[in-house]
Amino acid sequence: MQSKEFGTSMSISRRRFLSFTAKGTAAIGTGVAAVGGGLMYSQSASTAQHWLISASTDKSGNHYAAAYRLNGELVSRVKLPARGHDIIAHPFKSGHAIVFARRPGQYFIEVDFNHGEVVKQVSPQVGSHFYGHGIGNQQVLITTENNYQQGRGAIVVRDINTYQVLEQFDSGGIGPHQLAYMPDNKLIVIANGGILTHPDQPRKKLNLESMKPNLAYMELESGKVVDSFELDNHQLSIRHLDVSEKGKVVAGLQYQGAKSDLVPLAIAHHGEASLQYLSASEDIWRRMNHYTASVCIDNAANLVAISCPRADMLTYWSLNDNSFIAKERFSDGAGLAMSTDGKGIVATSGKGQILPIGQANNQASIFVDGIKFDNHLGYLTVS
Repeated sequence: MQSKEFGTSMSISRRRFLSFTAKGTAAIGTGVAAVGGGLMYSQSASTAQHWLISASTDKSGNHYAAAYRLNGELVSRVKLPARGHDIIAHPFKSGHAIVFARRPGQYFIEVDFNHGEVVKQVSPQVGSHFYGHGIGNQQVLITTENNYQQGRGAIVVRDINTYQVLEQFDSGGIGPHQLAYMPDNKLIVIANGGILTHPDQPRKKLNLESMKPNLAYMELESGKVVDSFELDNHQLSIRHLDVSEKGKVVAGLQYQGAKSDLVPLAIAHHGEASLQYLSASEDIWRRMNHYTASVCIDNAANLVAISCPRADMLTYWSLNDNSFIAKERFSDGAGLAMSTDGKGIVATSGKGQILPIGQANNQASIFVDGIKFDNHLGYLTVS
């Protein structure tokens, strides 16, 4: 499929984006108006508030976890001991979230954004560090971790109330990064990035010549890896992913090989015998600059968004057939999240920008002054 490129004008890009996705959904572009440079969502029967949550960094280099209203207004924030990475809504505490430290992480923190308070800070087990991601339900919190003493990835299950470790399983590879529940909630899917690290050399990648990334499926009850898939290029690190409501997994890749190599940077899997590369022109793969950040699926729109901050670009793909749809200029854009109010995907950037994707043609983005949003974005619904 030939590449389609958005123009530099935001209003033009919104209009063209809608034309690309019109066949997929009627939900995009409804219920939103631009007011005073911000966002104002139409009133609904629900009185719930919807907050964006993200790790962030200010101009002085201080790290925070923060919640923002959709017009860019700060709700509250807490200072973090080190740079954060992903953040998720607490499964049942309204206004609470859990933020995970960036690799090699030494904390995760439960935050009460209603009052701007740290509820609890948790350190990794001896000989381990966090990989920046986790998922939770009414009973447990599950984190990806590195058992660096053994050089193996771990999936650690904790009690959601006390955060005490209940169980620990081998992730099926090295460097487990993002993970997600499958629709049946009996399996989880794990992006084993394949990269060996150690906190004594915090950001150094220790095994690039021998790395073996894989996409693994684990049975939660037993901790057994029931299936695992590798790529034909062992230096394509599988990092971030999302799962559709029908169980299709889409993952973004980060290439660890030569800068001159031309490689695909996104895959999908939905029961096939092997991982499937998404379809795009060589020009698109080249522009993505060997790096993807967040992956987000909009089921209603049959759309996948993948952010490419090193390329200052967002990319859009068909959930149905894995084909490339369009790209959009978005400087240092990385965070992506599906809204909890049915309004579609929202993106954030290291420039402090909040961008609603594919909504009203005249929709304005917002800039939060003095803030760099980190690579991942979450949503809170607060009753």
